[in-house]
Amino acid sequence: MKSAWGLVFFALILSATLTISHALLRAAAAHTPLELPWFIRVGSALFLYGLVFFSYTVLLRYFDISILYPVYTALSIMGVSLVGIAYFGESLTLYKIFGMATLLIGIGLMSI
Repeated sequence: MKSAWGLVFFALILSATLTISHALLRAAAAHTPLELPWFIRVGSALFLYGLVFFSYTVLLRYFDISILYPVYTALSIMGVSLVGIAYFGESLTLYKIFGMATLLIGIGLMSI
């Protein structure tokens, strides 16, 4: 199962899950700590982090760590940036666009 498409598929699943957990933590920051909405968001984020951690350890049986980790981490960084821009109203700068393009090029090079 060392196919490039398999790697991309599983890296996308990991990064999407990690991105959602980061978004939940960002949303929790808008609430008073230790109140129910905060606990729900933080608890959900921790559950997703655990799911990513467990899935990652399983996937390391099938993919090289030197490729899987950079690819899923780069995709996570891009996902968090895009969620920050689209959902939380953060700014989209030329540097962010250049950085994301550089990450995509790096992912492509790592996958070859």
